[in-house]
Amino acid sequence: MKSPIFLFSLPRSGSTLLQRVLMAHQEIASVAEPWLMLPFCYAYKREGVLTEYDHATSYTAFEDFMANLPNKENDYYEALRIFATTLYEKHCTNDEKYFLDKTPRYYNIIPEIAKTFLDAKFIFLFRNPVHAMSSMIQTWGDGRLNKMYKYERDLHFGPKALSEGYKILKDRSYAIRYEQYVQNPKKYTQEICKYLEIDFDEGMLANFASQNTKGRMGDLTGVKEYKNVDTKPLNKWKNTFNTSFRQKYINRYIDSIDEDILKLQGYDKKYILKEINSIKTEKNVALKDRIDLVYSNLVQFIKPNIWFGRTTKIWAKNRYLS
Repeated sequence: MKSPIFLFSLPRSGSTLLQRVLMAHQEIASVAEPWLMLPFCYAYKREGVLTEYDHATSYTAFEDFMANLPNKENDYYEALRIFATTLYEKHCTNDEKYFLDKTPRYYNIIPEIAKTFLDAKFIFLFRNPVHAMSSMIQTWGDGRLNKMYKYERDLHFGPKALSEGYKILKDRSYAIRYEQYVQNPKKYTQEICKYLEIDFDEGMLANFASQNTKGRMGDLTGVKEYKNVDTKPLNKWKNTFNTSFRQKYINRYIDSIDEDILKLQGYDKKYILKEINSIKTEKNVALKDRIDLVYSNLVQFIKPNIWFGRTTKIWAKNRYLS
C-alpha cells in the first residue's frame, strides 16, 4: 500500500456511492466505515468524550505524557500513522495501492488526520445542505422531525468543520460537489483517478453496484435502490420541505450557516434560499412537526440517551461521569 485515501464529507452526502465507485478499481481497497482514527485523535482532545475512566483527567495525563516525548505531539502522530497504516495494509489483500477510509464523522478530526498522514490522498465531497438534511430526515427519521437531535452536530458544526478542514488541505486534495458528480460521473471519476495517479477504468462505473463494503455502516438504502449513478436524489428534497412550516424550518437552518462556509464548498447562499422559497408548499398547522421538534429539542437538552440508552443505562447510573 502506498498510502490511505481519506474521503471527507458530511453524513448523507453520497460518500457511499463514491466509495463503491472507487472500490471498483483494482488499485483501491476499502471496507464500510472504519471509524478507526476517531478515538485515537480524541485522546488528545479535552472535550468531546464521555467515559467511565474520566476523560478530563485522562487528557491532563496524556498532555503531560506528550510534553515529555522528544518531539512532543509529532511523535504521537507518527506512531499513530504507523499503527493505522499497519491495519489499513492488512485490508489490501491483493496488494492494492490505496486503502480508502470513508468515515463521515472524520469532519471532527481533519486537522489531526492532516498531521498524521502527510503523504495521504484527500478527497472532499460536498453536498447542498438542504439536500443533506432532507436525506437525514427521510432515511434516518422516516420523514419525521422527532430525531433531529441526532443530527444536530452534523448539521450545525459539520459544514464549518468540513470547510475549515478543506482550507488546511486545499493544496493537496481533490474536491467535488455531489451534484456535479452525479450529473457527469465519468468526467469526475477520471479527474479523481488522475489525482490518485491511477488509470481510469470504465468498469468503475459499470461495476460499482456489485462492490461489497463488508460492513453494517454506510448508505444501505442507496445501495439497494440505485444500481446506476442517478440524478433522482437531486430533487427529492422538495418533497421533504413541501409545507410552509418546513419551508420556514429549512430557511432558518440555511440562514444559520455562514455565507463564506457555503461559498468555499461551491454553493451560493442566496441561490439556495431562493430555490427553497420557489417550491410550492401546503399551508397547514403542522401539529405533528411542531410536536416532533419540541420533543427533539427536549432530548437534545436533557440527553436521556446517556441515562436510559440501551448500551449506557447499565453503567451510567452507577458511575460518576466527568
